[in-house]
Amino acid sequence: MADDAAPNPGPKLDTTVSHSARIWNYWLGGKDNYAVDREAGDKVAAMLPSIVAQARADRAFLGRAIRYLAGEEGIRQFLDIGTGLPTADNTHEVAQRVAPRSRIVYADNDPLVLAHARALLTSTPEGACDYVDGDLREPDEILAQAAGTLDFTQPVALMPRPPGTPARP
Repeated sequence: MADDAAPNPGPKLDTTVSHSARIWNYWLGGKDNYAVDREAGDKVAAMLPSIVAQARADRAFLGRAIRYLAGEEGIRQFLDIGTGLPTADNTHEVAQRVAPRSRIVYADNDPLVLAHARALLTSTPEGACDYVDGDLREPDEILAQAAGTLDFTQPVALMPRPPGTPARP
């Protein structure tokens, strides 16, 4: 019997409604945002003037932590949960600059983030980079999917979403 089901077209991109991941991307200086996201981000920043500095400090800390783990501790596997939209200095970019053989799995449950991640997250030839559709509230499912890329008999650094990063309900 033929499968008459239509292929899933993926998430609908509505550029008329702001999105928390795109606002965060804007605050980090990323390019994957729209005027509506910048407007919403500016309104939040007007109420909380330190938000942009906080977002960038969170990203800088993430980079320092990854460089330390990969460079000083020899960690070669990273599980980044609640990754958000890809922007500059993602986990795999930082880890693979230090150790090109690093293996990274990103997990998020936002369809918009999933679409961007699959299109933009690429690995060094020596390493690996994967993205799984996973919800922090279902860690066993994330781990099961991540096991296709990560070797859980070896150390894995868990990179959870920084405080203040937008979460999808």
